[in-house]
Amino acid sequence: MSASLSKDIPNSKTNSLLKICLDKKVPFASYQMLGDSHITTLIQTSGLPRRIEYSKDLTEASGFVMAPFDANAQFPTFLLEPDFTHKGDQSVDAIFEALSSYKITNGASAIAQPLHQASFKEFESQVETIKQKITEGIIHKVVLSRIVVDPSIEGIDLIVLFNALCKAYPSAFVYMLQMPGVGCWIGASPEPLLLIDGNSAKTTSIAGTQILGSHAIDEVVWKSKELDEQEIVTSYIERVLHSFGLDRFNRVGPYTYQAANLVHLRTQFDLEAELIRPKLGDFIDALQPTPSVGGLPKLAAKELLVEVEKHNREYYSGFLGPINCGDQTALFVNLRCMKVVKEGFAFFGGAGITEGSMADLEWDEISQKIMTLSSFMNGVKSSTISYELSKTGY
Repeated sequence: MSASLSKDIPNSKTNSLLKICLDKKVPFASYQMLGDSHITTLIQTSGLPRRIEYSKDLTEASGFVMAPFDANAQFPTFLLEPDFTHKGDQSVDAIFEALSSYKITNGASAIAQPLHQASFKEFESQVETIKQKITEGIIHKVVLSRIVVDPSIEGIDLIVLFNALCKAYPSAFVYMLQMPGVGCWIGASPEPLLLIDGNSAKTTSIAGTQILGSHAIDEVVWKSKELDEQEIVTSYIERVLHSFGLDRFNRVGPYTYQAANLVHLRTQFDLEAELIRPKLGDFIDALQPTPSVGGLPKLAAKELLVEVEKHNREYYSGFLGPINCGDQTALFVNLRCMKVVKEGFAFFGGAGITEGSMADLEWDEISQKIMTLSSFMNGVKSSTISYELSKTGY
């Protein structure tokens, strides 16, 4: 599909960089960290983002990582190793000079795959299959996902959309990126996977979802299904911490956490970063996918999802973010996200299935999560200056 540069975009240096990167298909990742008011843009002009074959290789990696739900030859983990880092309103003269002579580097392209959109009948059957496996004691929980493709959106301005998301969701990790083999993705994730700043490290468990509506956040009441779902994720993270000898941590929660029009149950773990850094890659691999996006037991749940889900999740419910940039790492689970595809925008969402799940309620929960992003589309203005984006890669 085509995107456009709107006359209504503020004439900021960041937006100018995004425009030329999109135009020239330059690998980049632009993001606003939760709690920040400025945007950071990482741009790679030399070579291509590097494939990461083994999780341990992330320990010494530095750059921006984009990892899929299930790494394989078609959808591997990529590391963007920036030649330029731009923050806020810094000068862009040197970057523009480098981009003026940028030539696309040939590399592996993402192969366009049919985007399967499950019907409710199919989704209902998937839920019953999962519940049967739970009854048999094979698994405890599985997060079932689906895709919704909106083909009606034309002339959407991705830069305006990205700016709107940054403004609307200051408590989320808002990003837009473009890489060969990955394509163009945009999202606003509410879920940190691992945050490291100096000697402080944090990880969280988030599960359970409700629409906040007109209620105050302290009026939210959680049902047993949602409380059980959250405890499954929290207990899993605690086991991971203990398995790495991380016994000194502070657990806070669960508490109600707001992300846009939705609220979730959240528990935070605070620990010492120096105990994680030497085995960072293995620690990330043990955490992800957490039961909040995959299920439990981890391997059995993933195998069942590959069997029942008729779509490929690609980079939805994987993780992404800057890694080892100075003494900081900020990795987030790739939720509330969408991909620019030939047919329009592909929105991804999931819901946790437990023994007490009802298919219609889980279907509605996914719809609400997807609406968090899709509702922005009507407010994004099209433009008279158009340019073609890569649909599913390069």
